[in-house]
Amino acid sequence: MRNVCILVVLSLSLFSFDLPKSGVRKMDKTLAKLWPEQNVSKTPIRVSGSVQESLSFKLSENTLYKVSNETNANSYIFISSALGRMNHFDYMIVFNEDLSILKIKVLVYREEYGGEIGSGRWLKQFKGKKDINTMKFGHDIQNISGATMSARSLTQDVKVVAKRMQELRKKGVV
Repeated sequence: MRNVCILVVLSLSLFSFDLPKSGVRKMDKTLAKLWPEQNVSKTPIRVSGSVQESLSFKLSENTLYKVSNETNANSYIFISSALGRMNHFDYMIVFNEDLSILKIKVLVYREEYGGEIGSGRWLKQFKGKKDINTMKFGHDIQNISGATMSARSLTQDVKVVAKRMQELRKKGVV
């Protein structure tokens, strides 16, 4: 069992975030809804080798983007992957300039059950959160019956991503 867990963790850490076209379309559609009637563009953020080496994690290519639009040029997208019951799912977090969460969108869900975590109503719980201590599953973030594993996994991963964004801020990347 331990070997299976190690294999899953390794495969997820090596996973490249080349989203299927449907995931990219969802990402673009979400950005268009956040800033209607504006020109919105996303630019990948590349991290230099020396900064990458100083990070406590490996920042994969096509994971972090700066969002530019007509009113707010300091938003960021972080694309991540979390484990459902058996398969991983891809999602994005849109961060405001102060690194509070503006929006979370599930881009690709590969499970038969638990897709309710893609519900905008459930994901709104994360909006405005910045401090990982205010993201306690079952307290600050409510569970979804029938999607407990995916909901718990997403909550944990959002906390990891928020912590990584804070580290990137300290390094001057964002």
